[in-house]
Amino acid sequence: MTSFPQNIVACPDCDLLQHIPALPSGGKASCPRCGHTIASSKPDSLDRTLALAVAAAIVLIIANVMPLMGLSAVGRQASTTILGGVLKMWQNGHQITAVLVAFCTVLAPTVYIGFMLTVLLAVRRTPAPFWAGTLLRMAEFNQPWAMVEVMMLGILVALIKIADLATVIPGIGMFAVGGLIVLIAAMTVSFDSQEVWRRIWWADGKDPQSVAFLKPEERVEGRTESSEPPGDLTGIKLGLVLCEVCGLLTRPADLAEPGHCPRCGQELELRRHNMIQRTWALLIAATICYIPANLLPVMGTTTPTYAEKDTIMSGVVLLYAHGSWPLALIVFIASVMIPMAKIAALAYLLISVQFRSIRNREERIRLYRLVEFVGRWSMLDVFVVTFVVALVQLQPLMSVEPGAGVLFFAAVVVLTMLAAESYDPRLIWDSSNNKEEKND
Repeated sequence: MTSFPQNIVACPDCDLLQHIPALPSGGKASCPRCGHTIASSKPDSLDRTLALAVAAAIVLIIANVMPLMGLSAVGRQASTTILGGVLKMWQNGHQITAVLVAFCTVLAPTVYIGFMLTVLLAVRRTPAPFWAGTLLRMAEFNQPWAMVEVMMLGILVALIKIADLATVIPGIGMFAVGGLIVLIAAMTVSFDSQEVWRRIWWADGKDPQSVAFLKPEERVEGRTESSEPPGDLTGIKLGLVLCEVCGLLTRPADLAEPGHCPRCGQELELRRHNMIQRTWALLIAATICYIPANLLPVMGTTTPTYAEKDTIMSGVVLLYAHGSWPLALIVFIASVMIPMAKIAALAYLLISVQFRSIRNREERIRLYRLVEFVGRWSMLDVFVVTFVVALVQLQPLMSVEPGAGVLFFAAVVVLTMLAAESYDPRLIWDSSNNKEEKND
């Protein structure tokens, strides 16, 4: 297996080979075909990210220990923390939802921040140990599932929902969550993962400073490799495989079994195996769950004078009736429109790939990126139910219980996120390449 120079890369979204020039401080390099950002220059990236990670770890502890908010009504008081909401969902028989909420609000952010801290400390010496790369992979896997900002919006919606029932008092934990959102976002913006991979001892035992890359004069299938690949050359045309974890471009001896990445140890795939079948299966399951998620109640409220059960749509109507139309619009978009739109968009992307369509390639890749970006925001209603249930427990005056719909709704969110992750956007461009070659 031969490794290419690290300034020659294949775009992870369209597989176009390109040369990365020396970038100015703060500069970025984007793929000319699909617009994906393939490289960026972030000065002092590791030290800045380390400082932010230390601050985020401190704020994370405060956010999980201190109360998020308190409730006061007729001399009775109640308060809850993040884990208090999880515990209440568990006690109400919604163990699966409780585990999911705990993962997205506590475990995933903790793993992300903790592993990033460890990695950033480990790479301060070069070469860094190989296990730092393993932790970086796990941190990046957890990042999309760390939904602190979605939880914060859910807390705000919960405050609006229960404002008419009692006096709501924001807690220190809520302000800590707000600070955590800012710090995690700053970590993401300042971090340069390629700088880390350039320092880590390779999986095959090589020192990163002494790795021999493919020489420019070597030929591949009759083409001479230069520092500037031709504008239409893709990795798949030359039998090259891009590692989706560390970004290393390699030429395996056998494309059918490319083996593992020599740098990070990840199993290599020319294209994701059984992508179409797996994504369709996830989409069909999400579509089935979407129906009961909207028909069944997600929450039930009981007071001495009345008892009612709310579906997602009735919750939207309630917010609008109370004059909170901006929040009503946000909940409607995040909880009703986005899940349905994600299912429809991914189905369209799959069908276009199966029919090898060469139309609207740029629009389809933008649609895919939009689906990836908005997918996590559909968890909003799950967080709203969690914290309303945890806070409104002032028996015999009032109580709130989770409904069966919340489990189906959580399933829709998870299934559509997994479907988006399993989809391989490079097939959009492979289809066009195949057709163009046939027409030639």
